Amino acid sequence: MRTLPVLFALVLSITLVVVCINVATSNRSEKTNPSDPFDFPAAHMVSLQLGEQPGAFEVEDVTGPAAGESLCYRCRYSGRPTVVIFTREVDDSVTKLVQQIDHQVAQHTDKKLSAFMVVLEKDTAKIEPKLKRIQASQDIRNTPLTVFHDPQGPAGYDLSPDAKIQVMMWNREGIKVNEPIRDDLSPDEISNLVAQTQTIMN
Repeated sequence: MRTLPVLFALVLSITLVVVCINVATSNRSEKTNPSDPFDFPAAHMVSLQLGEQPGAFEVEDVTGPAAGESLCYRCRYSGRPTVVIFTREVDDSVTKLVQQIDHQVAQHTDKKLSAFMVVLEKDTAKIEPKLKRIQASQDIRNTPLTVFHDPQGPAGYDLSPDAKIQVMMWNREGIKVNEPIRDDLSPDEISNLVAQTQTIMN
C-alpha cells in the first residue's frame, strides 16, 4: 500500500527538477541573446575602454566658434586626433593644462590636432564669465571652452564620479588615453598629459 505514495513522490520530485533546469537554461539564453538591444557585455557597462570609439554628445559652447550655441564637437572633429578635458572644477591647474594643450593644437595644425574642454555644470550662467576670463587672460584660441549640463557627464562615457578631471584622447582608431584624476594636477602630471598627445598623432 505504501508503494503508490512513494512512486508519486518520486515522480513529483523528478518533474520539479526538470522544470527548474528548463527555467534556468531559458534564463541564461535570454541574458546572452545578442539580439537584445539592452543586453550589453559587462565591460561596456563599466566605462569606455581603450580602442573604443566614443559616442556623440552636445555641449554648450562658451568661447569657441559656435559661442552661445549647442553643438557636438565630437561630431565636428570626427576622426581627427582630439583631446577632451572633462572637469568638475576650473582652477589654476586646469587652466594651465588647457593652456598647454591649446599650445599643442597650435603647433600641430599639420596633424589636425583638436581639443575642447567640457565643464560638467548644470548652470551655464554660473561658469560662463569665468571661462571667458580664462580664454582672454590665457589667450586660448584653439580650444573651445564648453559646458555640459550634467555632472555625471555624457551618456556612455561613464566618467569616474570621484575624478575632479578626466582627460580623454582619441583618433580614428578609438580612445588612446583615458586618465581620471582626483586631485589638483601637479606640474609633472600636466607635462605627462601634454606629452601623451603624441600617442594620437600617428
